[in-house]
Amino acid sequence: MAMKTLIMWRRRRSRTFKMWGTATATCSVLTINDAWRMAANGAGTLAIVDAPTAEHARRLIAAVYRDKSVRTGTIDIGAPGVVGQHLDGRVITIGPRAALALAGASEAIRHWDARIRRDGKVRIADSRALGERTDGVSFHVADAFGRGFQQEG
Repeated sequence: MAMKTLIMWRRRRSRTFKMWGTATATCSVLTINDAWRMAANGAGTLAIVDAPTAEHARRLIAAVYRDKSVRTGTIDIGAPGVVGQHLDGRVITIGPRAALALAGASEAIRHWDARIRRDGKVRIADSRALGERTDGVSFHVADAFGRGFQQEG
């Protein structure tokens, strides 16, 4: 199965995370932004997870909550490479692409005002957390980790 970066949401007082979309879909920046704001206001928990299915993502989330130091995973879900917690655990990222999706969404939102000034609007294709954007200002790993990781050439 192909790995996806899933955006999951759990309402306050609920037990189940529901899939809201993927980080490569159009308007994923809006989904992440809305869920982040709701989590900050205490309405629930946002989880961005690298997983092939929503059920697999739910098992990874349960493993993270069960063992805060998830160093080894069970055979069927594996150990995540990166686990991040923000807003006192109300936002979690599991997996390297999930962390990059959060950074990519933040970067896209920061540049929306410039795109509106330049183009008069933000194109739908420019609302992806991960993936190519129409104006060539796509998010890259070096944007998250700085110039030290850029390739020279």
